[in-house]
Amino acid sequence: MAKRLPLVTIALLLIMFTFSLPMPAALAGIGDQPAKDWNLQGDIESEKAIEGQMFNIASITFLNPATTAAAVTAAGPFGLLTVGAGAAAAGLAEIAKPENAIWENWPLGRYVFYHYAPDKYLGMVPTAQHATSAIGDMIANLIFSLSKSITRTSINVMVLAFHTDIVSGMIPWVSRGVADIFTNPQNDLTPVLLILGMSLLLIYSVFKLLRGQAVSVLGSLLIALLGVGGVFFFSANAEKLIGDFTRFTDSTAGLFLGAISSYTAQSQNTNISNPIDRGLVAAGQTAWDTIIARPWAVAMFGTADESKLKLTQDEYNKMDKSSFPAESLAKIQPGMRIDTLFLGCGGDARDAVADILGRPNKRYLLVVREDIDHGLHPGTMIGFNPANTLNHIETALLTLLPAIAFAILIGLVGLSIIVCQAVLAALLLVLPLALFTLMIPETGWTLASRYFRTLIGFFAVKLIYGVYLSLVLVIATSFTKAVMG
Repeated sequence: MAKRLPLVTIALLLIMFTFSLPMPAALAGIGDQPAKDWNLQGDIESEKAIEGQMFNIASITFLNPATTAAAVTAAGPFGLLTVGAGAAAAGLAEIAKPENAIWENWPLGRYVFYHYAPDKYLGMVPTAQHATSAIGDMIANLIFSLSKSITRTSINVMVLAFHTDIVSGMIPWVSRGVADIFTNPQNDLTPVLLILGMSLLLIYSVFKLLRGQAVSVLGSLLIALLGVGGVFFFSANAEKLIGDFTRFTDSTAGLFLGAISSYTAQSQNTNISNPIDRGLVAAGQTAWDTIIARPWAVAMFGTADESKLKLTQDEYNKMDKSSFPAESLAKIQPGMRIDTLFLGCGGDARDAVADILGRPNKRYLLVVREDIDHGLHPGTMIGFNPANTLNHIETALLTLLPAIAFAILIGLVGLSIIVCQAVLAALLLVLPLALFTLMIPETGWTLASRYFRTLIGFFAVKLIYGVYLSLVLVIATSFTKAVMG
């Protein structure tokens, strides 16, 4: 199974990106304008607070008494990690900013399939038409809610997997444990190990000398001295040594993850200096835009090219602005992004937006007496049409499979990283014991060699999966671009 894992994962990502083939390449990202600046109606903070109860992923820092409810709320989806967790917390706080974590920018409830009232432009219609349209969009939004929840949670798990630095968090504990076990004068373990090792080394040396192998004896003595010296050196410098090596592997993994940003989400500006943070933001933006934002935009507006999603002067003039709060009217101007306009509204204001964006012209509906200029997004006449709810359901279904595929990928990668880091912390605690085994010729050397190979392997897990995840994303994106021409 382990040998087939890379092929299975690549296949899952190919499925995910293949479902986005009908969508044009994203230029900046649907829904990327800051919600705090562009919210027009409703309380997005309350909406996010409710959703945050589902998406705050707990960590061991919940045991920290300093973790307050206010701090968790302020820190967003990673609140339980960003309080009292040092440098890793600072990195998570940077990632959680709406301009970086576009998957956290708007509440999930703002990404909905919608339509104007069936009798708005068609006059009298059967009552069944109202029910059919309402039920259709209700089904579409239920399915889409699953896709949104799965995708957002998967992205957050990905971030936490690469940032839940169990090893770094346990460095002080490990170093104190090592010092207490192997260098504490009141602890008898070190003398016992030294006596045992020296006894076995003496027996080995006598045996080799009797066979005339003095060089072998000298080599054994040097290795034993190296091992004993290593015990005390590591015990005295464990915190610095582990920290430096961990930061090296994290930075290298981040460089590979960050390398995909210019290839998959090149115009997203992330003002983050840390390589692994920047790489995680790029991967998260790519996944959210591909799985959720672009399919939704195409279904509702007819295009995911934000340069075409501009509110026209005609739409602005004919839109009913009475439903908007007075303080929001200044933000509504010709030329603003209509995806932002829709995402920024709730209630009656959303109805007003749906009415004007979906308003048909004469070429589309003969009974209409007056044309309206929809600019470069005439697809809104179809997207908001109450007869188009079946397409909304199809789009929602097509986002569910890639969302599940992405979740499987992140589940495999994230779980592996978290488990391996926990095992690594345990291995580091007994590292001096492995150094002591160097005093035992041949058998001890073999055991120590296996231990250090295993230790290096666990240390490199995050690095390997960083490279792996970036390569899978690049391969999947290359496949998509090749098919799209």
